[in-house]
Amino acid sequence: MVTKEITIAVLPFQCLSTESLFELMVNGFTEDLTINLSKFIGLSVISQYSTQHIKGASDKQEINRLGADYFVSGSFRVLGDTVRIGFQLVKTNGLRIIFAKQYDQLKTSVLEAMDEIVEQVVSVLRQQINYDLLSLSYKKEPVQLAAYENWLLGMDLLKKGSLESDLKARTFFEAALKIDPGYARAYTGLSLSYFNEWSCQLWSRWDVSQKGAHEYALKALELDENDYVSLAVLGRTYLYSEEFEKAEHYLRKSLRMNPNDSDNLIQVAFSMMFLGYAEEAERLFLKACKLNPMHQDGYFSYGSNIYLELGQFEKCIELSKKVKLSSCWVDFPVYTAAAYFHLEDLEKMTEQWELFLKQFENQIYSGKGHIAEEALQWHKNVNPYKGETRLKHFWTHIGGDQQAFVSDAAKSPIEKALFVFEEGLWRINYKGETIRMKDAKGLRDIAKLLITPETDIHVGELMGIAMEDQTGVKTMDEQFKQDVKNKLSTLQAAIQEAEALQQYDRLNSLRVEYDQLIDHLSGSLGLAGKPREIGSTVEKARSAVTLRIRGIIKKIGKDHPGLGRHLANSIQTGTFCSYRPEEPVNWQL
Repeated sequence: MVTKEITIAVLPFQCLSTESLFELMVNGFTEDLTINLSKFIGLSVISQYSTQHIKGASDKQEINRLGADYFVSGSFRVLGDTVRIGFQLVKTNGLRIIFAKQYDQLKTSVLEAMDEIVEQVVSVLRQQINYDLLSLSYKKEPVQLAAYENWLLGMDLLKKGSLESDLKARTFFEAALKIDPGYARAYTGLSLSYFNEWSCQLWSRWDVSQKGAHEYALKALELDENDYVSLAVLGRTYLYSEEFEKAEHYLRKSLRMNPNDSDNLIQVAFSMMFLGYAEEAERLFLKACKLNPMHQDGYFSYGSNIYLELGQFEKCIELSKKVKLSSCWVDFPVYTAAAYFHLEDLEKMTEQWELFLKQFENQIYSGKGHIAEEALQWHKNVNPYKGETRLKHFWTHIGGDQQAFVSDAAKSPIEKALFVFEEGLWRINYKGETIRMKDAKGLRDIAKLLITPETDIHVGELMGIAMEDQTGVKTMDEQFKQDVKNKLSTLQAAIQEAEALQQYDRLNSLRVEYDQLIDHLSGSLGLAGKPREIGSTVEKARSAVTLRIRGIIKKIGKDHPGLGRHLANSIQTGTFCSYRPEEPVNWQL
């Protein structure tokens, strides 16, 4: 058996027509062929970003730079109402043509030809390589041509990466859905349009963008539960909501559905870093770079952060120097500063930290409180680490420096703080500063937590409902949940071993067991089958309580940044919520 993963590149199909819309369709055809081939286990496909500049099979130097074992090239020629598709599969070493064929299709049925071409390519590769490339079969769902055209136009706009282009793209995706309401790809496009602005950190629209990305990804998955892009988007929205088990479930399923889309790989890699799988994140990062050799620079910022978590601080800094700061996230310099801190280069650490503060002031700073203190707390809050991080000691060091700027009154022990409801308003006093807020469920939740510090309170108690299923069985106890989590860890190790040994039958069995346990621990995920009654009740309560508590803390933070930071650091949400103060507070309620 061949153990080396085979790599193939799909060169841009040449459009021998003057019709601009038809040229766009040909580009979409090339992209679809790339995506479809990448779905086969054992076959890696070079990113389209690395092949789009290659003119044809005669461009030998550029083709060799791709490092692919095979490449596909072809052309579209319009002959009246007919389209002639020429196609060839070439072995890169020696430029030997393995297979070539022509297809004559009516313009209206050109999309149907793609399935046949994919089958031909895989069939030939299977004969040549002696490897089962059909472990994951793929069949393109029929879709009306006009809907497909709108989807192509929308996806083309998304690649421009601006808020304006994202808004325009939505009009095309919405038009596609008017033509075909069951077109899952259009919902995926809408999800991506919101995800783009959310992941690009347009902070004034953070909540709106996150909600849009999440909800449209769910709609896409209701129509196609194996849509790998929507699975990855959903995984990241759960990650930033700190629902870590669900996040990992969707991210790993996205990876299984398509292990060879370089852009998707890099997003999954970054998420795995936050979940504590830095070694796995590095493997995915390197694979993404290999599959997109001409545009690796777009991945270096992610890799830099990953190498910080691996403790490879020189590598972190090396990659950071290749990153254009203008195209990166606001707090990227914090990671570089942390790397210099670990290398005991405090001068360069300070340079990077000051660079972050400048960006923070321009894009995020509220204008209240000390900027360095607020910037550090914002950075901690916005990065969803599941467990330990290499940033921790750096945070302690920088946080200690910031205390020099905090007023003596702010440093003094808190003798009394108020959180009382009177005359229809909540009067809240913390560290000498008083605010008043209209009544809200989130404020009542916080009051219950403040009055019983260091105590876990079930969301059912906060919601005022009983958490029982139809037979009256209580929700799973803490010991059972811990047993399930231990089992998950064991399965993760077994999955990694099976992947390394290429034991695919065992691997599939392990993944099924892992997915079932994730579902059981997290409650019904709502994608297939009837949800369990208890899972549905607890999940709805947990989501509602988390949303209203976190929402009200953000509102408090706008009027009283110090209290907002304290509550964000001290209140944990989930199936059980608690208030564990970072410093002693004598609350009067």
